[in-house]
Amino acid sequence: MKAYTPTGRWARTAGLTLMLLLGRNALAEETLSRLSQSVEGPASEASLQSEQLVQAPVDEAAPLVTGGGRTAASRLLAHPTGRTFAVFDAQTTISRDDDDDGFYHRLRVGFDPDVTSGGSAWVYARLYLSLEGGPWNHYFTTDVFPIDGENTSDAYEVVTNLVDGYPTGYYDVLIELYDADYDLLVDSYGPYEDRDLAVLPLEDSYRDYEGGGGAMGPGLLLLALLAVTPGLRSRRQGGANRASGNVIQAVEDRSRAAD
Repeated sequence: MKAYTPTGRWARTAGLTLMLLLGRNALAEETLSRLSQSVEGPASEASLQSEQLVQAPVDEAAPLVTGGGRTAASRLLAHPTGRTFAVFDAQTTISRDDDDDGFYHRLRVGFDPDVTSGGSAWVYARLYLSLEGGPWNHYFTTDVFPIDGENTSDAYEVVTNLVDGYPTGYYDVLIELYDADYDLLVDSYGPYEDRDLAVLPLEDSYRDYEGGGGAMGPGLLLLALLAVTPGLRSRRQGGANRASGNVIQAVEDRSRAAD
């Protein structure tokens, strides 16, 4: 086991200072996944969804892909029975900007799917986000739900908290509608069809909580510098200041692993 010396301690202090001044984005580059919470249901149950959102399970997805051109998320094929479907309209609502920087971490997507050829059907939808013109990233698949012709009373909503893995920026939304009986994509509806799905200022709740895209404030930076002393490290192990301690511990672990 390597012994810690005063010189080594101050070297680590300098390293911690540099890493923390770069902000939380230095850690975000190593994020292994995207995290979100979503609730869904008929648009008429919107108030119930908001109450349930805080208790929703956390969905995990692959890291956000931002590089490369944007193409269709899936291939649209003709229906084998000749039936036709369409998303008639969509709306988005953004909310929860805790650090007042103009970027929000809660997204509500509402849409009205129709069987344009008449009759009823069971469908489901896949939702995607694209950061500033980048590739489409799937973030939620709805349950199967019924729709009836061109009736507007079957409008559906998905409300999502972006928890982690979504950098601050402007996002577009894409809705893919599937016929559940055939598991077949029957319509794709996005920012080119409806500008309500375009250029939404979003960020994950971690960045929203930290403020300014997750940059460390002076107080947290001071705590990190003092964390190399035995006294503060002991208090942190005792359970004080858990949120800051987790970030500091992660940085210390990386510094030791580099040794």
